Amino acid sequence: MIIYLIRHGRQNSPDCNVNVPLAEEGHTQARLLGERMKRYKLDAVYASDLIRAVETAKTAFSYDKKLAGNIQIRPGLAEIDFGILTGQKDEEVKKFYKEYYKEQLDKFVEGRIQHGTALDEVNAFIGDFFVPPEEMWYPEGENGPMVLERVMPVVKEWIESGMKNIVVVTHGGVIRILLCALFGGDFAKRLMFGTSLQNCSITQIHYDEEKNGFYLDRFNDFAHLEMYPELLRG
Repeated sequence: MIIYLIRHGRQNSPDCNVNVPLAEEGHTQARLLGERMKRYKLDAVYASDLIRAVETAKTAFSYDKKLAGNIQIRPGLAEIDFGILTGQKDEEVKKFYKEYYKEQLDKFVEGRIQHGTALDEVNAFIGDFFVPPEEMWYPEGENGPMVLERVMPVVKEWIESGMKNIVVVTHGGVIRILLCALFGGDFAKRLMFGTSLQNCSITQIHYDEEKNGFYLDRFNDFAHLEMYPELLRG
């Protein structure tokens, strides 16, 4: 079974995880995605129940009335709940991330010092890149394991369906968390799976029934958008 994981198109709001329709650029991204997906024989299209995911699916697959008219909506595929950050401006979200990472870095450095490691050695170990050792839990929201708990029943449904090729229109957080779970990554490191995961990009995985395992074929493929820099995330 081949599963095409699609991040939804650009939404009509810069605010964090608000349930709004696509922006016009989002519809354009979805149409370009659809042009590319025409080459594949698809059995079904799944989408989260958030407006931006449903609209992406309907726009992208409008060329096939059967697919577009029978989109399988699954609330379990919705984006991670950002809790108190929901609806916040980018500046507030960035501030939260900055403070969280500083807190985690301080804990990490303090732990190394307590074990007799010199601070300069700690800094050399960290280098220019730091990944928090603990999974982020958004206040009054969710963390990776909580998202996975609602996503995996949908994954099981795909496996048991007998279908060969399906599309799943979902969200950046869900794609990253699912990849971490399937390929042995640490949830705390999920942003290593593309901090700039492009809207309407294709991440392709496949399930091998004989080996009972998943494999990653491609990640964050946005070749259909490369000629349009205005449609890309910075």
